[in-house]
Amino acid sequence: MRGWAWWWVGLFTMAGAAATCGNASRSEVHKKNYPQKRSWFLMTSHVEEHEGLHLAVSADGLKWEVVNGDKSVLKPTIPGVFRDPSIARDREGTFHLVWTMSWSANHHGGIGYASSKDLIHWSAQRIIPVMQNEPTTENVWAPELFWDEDNARWIIHWASSVGGKFPETLPLYDGHANGRIYYTTTRDFKTFTPSTLLFNADCLAIDSYVYRESKGHYYVFFKADRKEEPKRGIFMARGTTATGPYVMDPHCISGIDEPWAEGPCAVKVGSKTRLYYTTPGYYAAYETTDMTNWTSIRKEMTVPSGYRHGTVIQITEQEGRGLLGQEWR
Repeated sequence: MRGWAWWWVGLFTMAGAAATCGNASRSEVHKKNYPQKRSWFLMTSHVEEHEGLHLAVSADGLKWEVVNGDKSVLKPTIPGVFRDPSIARDREGTFHLVWTMSWSANHHGGIGYASSKDLIHWSAQRIIPVMQNEPTTENVWAPELFWDEDNARWIIHWASSVGGKFPETLPLYDGHANGRIYYTTTRDFKTFTPSTLLFNADCLAIDSYVYRESKGHYYVFFKADRKEEPKRGIFMARGTTATGPYVMDPHCISGIDEPWAEGPCAVKVGSKTRLYYTTPGYYAAYETTDMTNWTSIRKEMTVPSGYRHGTVIQITEQEGRGLLGQEWR
């Protein structure tokens, strides 16, 4: 979800990420199956908030090529907006997709959901209701998926501002917005545990992404707005389990020239962790080998123009080539 500043001033629009789209040549399309090796990358995005799901693929996660001529591959059927699409894959190969449905919980107190075996044919779209146990919830923004292998369950987490909660940080900004990270769990995407707080960073927190670096080493990345310097940027917290408790790392990952960096998403690439993110001007990434020191690889990336706040996952080369060669309706 976009930064809180956009919400405060009532703009409700997003500046497109003005990066250049690379146009690599398309090779022979292979039959799609689900081999174990994953070497390509898939990026989800929304471009306009009513258009639906956009996809791009890459052989290295740096130079990206659009799928379906940069047209939507999944049109929203649920009334509301379609923003911040997050995708993850289960052990049987099914892709699960969630997205932001509304700017306000008054319209939708839930999360959009659909699934697919091949990223081409999708299930019926439906609403996952969340925050029903918090009747003063004001929004449900930027849902993300995480497979908790320690407990064999899915964690869905998002940002919500709840009226009456965390008054200690309300005066920092407009005296109203007070986002924190909440979550629910499920094993079948049919039944869900009550929504509960995942992490309180003692500041406004949105755009969370849970990442498992290794057993016992979990991280939640998020966009923070806070009173300390730097006031805005991408931060992380460390935990020993997927649901915490998490301890805030005091260091800001994004640079001082990137105060509006947001939408973080982490993926393991060889021995490194790569952290993707967006700003109003571009899509880029950092890399680390120790989860402490981060190196920008922004200049190595070319991403389709207008792409914003999605997720990046690994897919097979066959799947990537298949998406590029698909004859879309």
